[in-house]
Amino acid sequence: MSDPLNPLSDLLASPRRLIADAARETGADFDFLVRTAQRESNFDPEARARTSSAAGLFQFIEQTWLSMMARHGERHGYGELAQAVTRGANGRYQVDDPARREAVLNLRFDARAASVMAGELAAENASILRAATGREPTSGELYAAHFLGAGGAARLIATAADNPAQRADQVFPEAAAANRPIFFDKGRPRSVSEVLSRLTGDSRAEAPAAWRTGSTAPRPASGESPATRAASALGVGDDRPRGGFGGLAAMGRAGGVLTPGLVELLASMDAPRGRKRKG
Repeated sequence: MSDPLNPLSDLLASPRRLIADAARETGADFDFLVRTAQRESNFDPEARARTSSAAGLFQFIEQTWLSMMARHGERHGYGELAQAVTRGANGRYQVDDPARREAVLNLRFDARAASVMAGELAAENASILRAATGREPTSGELYAAHFLGAGGAARLIATAADNPAQRADQVFPEAAAANRPIFFDKGRPRSVSEVLSRLTGDSRAEAPAAWRTGSTAPRPASGESPATRAASALGVGDDRPRGGFGGLAAMGRAGGVLTPGLVELLASMDAPRGRKRKG
């Protein structure tokens, strides 16, 4: 039933339920998915970015979406469209038939499809960051992976540890071109340390995100630098596009801050427990 005194409740009813379902289906952390959807699109399934191909509730760019559909679409009931996605000799994902390509990409505006793919991607990112850092990633680091791709986030974390003053736009030129508000402060190039803090919201000290995969973080080798661990981890998931997202969060639409109304709404919910992933 509609609540005229709280229109936000109606606005978020469908996305919040679908995100909860996605957390259960994929084993992803519910709180992380909720905060990411709020930060990326302000819970708008129809959101589109102005500076990239990012679209939908979680602002998937085209290549990341095609990659996720190719690997996980069938599992979540999108088998016919998932089978239409192939990987070319150049490593890029493609759909030969224009009508099917449009249908696959339009699924980004389906809140259910976007939520389950975000859950699958978050679980993959957690695994790669775990291998890169030798510990459980924080929610903030997972958002960095959501934004830059897991390989990019691992590189950012390692570079911030080894050379924090390094200009981030020189390390990530393509991401910087598409997301200037993240990489520049009134024209001044931000350092890798500053960009990491901006993406993580200074939340790297948070408790690790609650992943229910049954896996444990590997112990780093004695004397192994963050950069060495990150370089090793970059080989994991090499079939995925490096840059994951680049949407509305970079344009300052949501800003990563939960509004009072949203906090109240989420407080009234029981956060679902992600199920243990199979196989």
